[in-house]
Amino acid sequence: MPYSLKNPPDLYNRPKPPKLSRWMTALAIIAAVSFLLMHFFGGDIEDKPFWWLALGAPAALWLTAGVARLIICLLQNIMANGYDERRERWILSETRKSRRALQVLNVSFITGHPQEDPREVVQALISHQNIIRSQPDWRGENGHRLTRFNTGSDLSADAVIRHVFSHLITDLPVNQFTEDSRLVVAFDLSSSLSEECISDIWKEIWQETNIHCAVEYSICNGLTMIDHWLNHRITQNEMLLVVALQVMPEETDYSAEVAVALLLGNRLKQNILQPLALLHRPELSLPGQLGTGMNMAAYNVPLKNNIISQLWLAGLSEGQHEEMIINQHSHPAGAVENEAIILLDRLTGHAGAAGTWLAIAAAVFAAENTRTPQITITGERTTEIMWSTVITPVDPVQEMDT
Repeated sequence: MPYSLKNPPDLYNRPKPPKLSRWMTALAIIAAVSFLLMHFFGGDIEDKPFWWLALGAPAALWLTAGVARLIICLLQNIMANGYDERRERWILSETRKSRRALQVLNVSFITGHPQEDPREVVQALISHQNIIRSQPDWRGENGHRLTRFNTGSDLSADAVIRHVFSHLITDLPVNQFTEDSRLVVAFDLSSSLSEECISDIWKEIWQETNIHCAVEYSICNGLTMIDHWLNHRITQNEMLLVVALQVMPEETDYSAEVAVALLLGNRLKQNILQPLALLHRPELSLPGQLGTGMNMAAYNVPLKNNIISQLWLAGLSEGQHEEMIINQHSHPAGAVENEAIILLDRLTGHAGAAGTWLAIAAAVFAAENTRTPQITITGERTTEIMWSTVITPVDPVQEMDT
């Protein structure tokens, strides 16, 4: 069975120390039996050799067995101490890994809200403003409730995507990028259009802006990318730019068109841009394990005074939402008032690949504004996995020390 902080190895099963009372009883029994045998076979109790054999031999045998038992017990305890020390080192190492976090350097997103400023959109979400309405979908079909980008219905698919991507790139702090800057752009896309077609549009716009930095492109699927990055690339100089987009989805009823750009940096290497918040390691939960996953997400920070001001939910299936309700009062979600639980799918529609990143982006702005931690619980599109993620405001002094 693979070990984790949720399922650590047990302590070594140490042997029980010898009990003196049992050994003294054994000595008395051995001496008595030896005396009776010697007397039965005609030994003279008046002779000194009788007593040497009757009592000395059992005592010597008892002492030899006792010393052997103590040596075995000592060796077993040495093995146990070594195992427990390795276990403690492993737990400390895994705890350090679990408490890795990324700096959130920039956030930009576009939804179907009438507000253009993301901070105003976040306030609308916190106020539970529902923007889902009956309107034609991208195919022109009526009878669906959904949200779409406010780009006009006369634009082509390429034009809509170019407009959205241009907006996201404009919001990036590209003027602070240098030729030495290295960027990994990870696409998380859900659309009736191909991923290659959408990513090519981004690359064209990126080249047109003449941004001077080395770029590596990748495809990601939700928060697995963040977990992998924290495990394998936390000491590298690259920044990670997650570009998430749902546009013109296959299933349009109660869907949402959403675009998110999330720029992240490694705390150990990045010191040029001022972070907005910290994105802590997301914690994976299989069905039936959400309570444990939320608790581990809080442990990954760790949270002080168990304070969480908002809970952001996105991309949850009906079964996952029911499990969330069951665990609503578990740590740390139990600290969140009912009014502070924001169900993005019910306010904006199902955002597909962009749902997770919209929840995180909104939580970043909320953490920056309220100076309190936020938690997101999101589902994966193709599995029953849920992710619990804590976002905390930045302490400038602590970041300088880090």
